[in-house]
Amino acid sequence: MNSLLIRAVNLNKNFGKIRALRQVSFSVKKGTITAFLGENGAGKTTTIKILLGFLKPDSGQVEINCSKLGYIPDRPLFFSWLKGKEILHFTAKLFGINGQRFASLIEEKSAKVGFDSELLERRVQTYSLGNQKKMSYLQNLIVTPELLIVDEPFAGLDPVSIKLVRDLFLDLKKEGKTLFLSSHLISELEKISDEVVIIRKGQILLEDNIENLRRQGHVDLETLFLSFLPRP
Repeated sequence: MNSLLIRAVNLNKNFGKIRALRQVSFSVKKGTITAFLGENGAGKTTTIKILLGFLKPDSGQVEINCSKLGYIPDRPLFFSWLKGKEILHFTAKLFGINGQRFASLIEEKSAKVGFDSELLERRVQTYSLGNQKKMSYLQNLIVTPELLIVDEPFAGLDPVSIKLVRDLFLDLKKEGKTLFLSSHLISELEKISDEVVIIRKGQILLEDNIENLRRQGHVDLETLFLSFLPRP
């Protein structure tokens, strides 16, 4: 089996006169956690949308080598009229999950992200931002994706929930899953990531293994990231 789950080659994307991506190339290895870092407007979300097929690049290629992919956006959106349990039921039905298996998955995965399952009786649009994020995790986890792409994985979460999500990522990695995480909380990603990709103004500045960077004398990921930015 191919050891690369994601392979992006020379991606270019323009929005009118704005060059969003310029020759973006990188890869993501199976069974790893990759930190995707960049400033606001660097091209992270555009890249993710191209990986997912939501946007088409002007040129370049993307290869995704897995049969089941999960995605958690920065700010999850749900149909305003549906309750949490209805969304999960429809999701599970698409993947042939039902009965006792469905109930046990909801209980197990809710505990993983600190989600109060009683909220499932309410419409998701009434949830706090943090609980909407947890709901999105729950929706993805019940279908056990091989590759999980997360935009701002800790957005809206309290410190306890951040710790739970970090542990969840490490558990998924132990199960052989692959994670591609885009976040501004560099200190949180540094605790769990194996690889790092840094993008700035639509161009890849660095792609490397974090342990390799440490051997080269880079003390922490945040300092390394800031070294690519102009001094104020």
